[in-house]
Amino acid sequence: MIYFFYIIGFLIILTFAIGAVSAAPWLPTKNKQRQALIKIIPLKKGDVVYDLGCGDGVVLFDLAKKNKEIKAIGFEISLLPYFIAKIRKAFNLSKYRNVKIKFRNFFKQDLGDADVVFIFLLSKCYKRLEKKFASELKDDALVVVEAWPLPGLEPYKKIKQEKLLSIYFYKGYQFKK
Repeated sequence: MIYFFYIIGFLIILTFAIGAVSAAPWLPTKNKQRQALIKIIPLKKGDVVYDLGCGDGVVLFDLAKKNKEIKAIGFEISLLPYFIAKIRKAFNLSKYRNVKIKFRNFFKQDLGDADVVFIFLLSKCYKRLEKKFASELKDDALVVVEAWPLPGLEPYKKIKQEKLLSIYFYKGYQFKK
């Protein structure tokens, strides 16, 4: 039985390491920051919203509460936040029918149907993401970046509020150079 817990612990640590090395460690978006995001991300009925590296899903769940007519999909590669998100959804299933949390590497997912893509990742993965966005995103897809701007691209909109991280807005066509 003790080996089972060792294996589980090892898998949790391994997936945390993989997530941290490939894109970012799990760092939940603070409540005040989330509330600012929810107010400023424009959502329309039927929008497909992706959260790349969704962690425990709090941003997706808040977006889904704001607009119950979107399809919100999060990708997470670290086991602990993924399970937290799945448990949160299970306990609020009627509230979050429009949310899906997937244990996946978002670099291997097709984003072609995205209307909105949200990222709160380290800038070390931006070059790889920009190539993915250039080949997969629709021209009118919205990319919302929390904290650090994409290098070499001018956001069409930037929001900086006191004591909060900056939020940058890009369109899909900006990645097609």
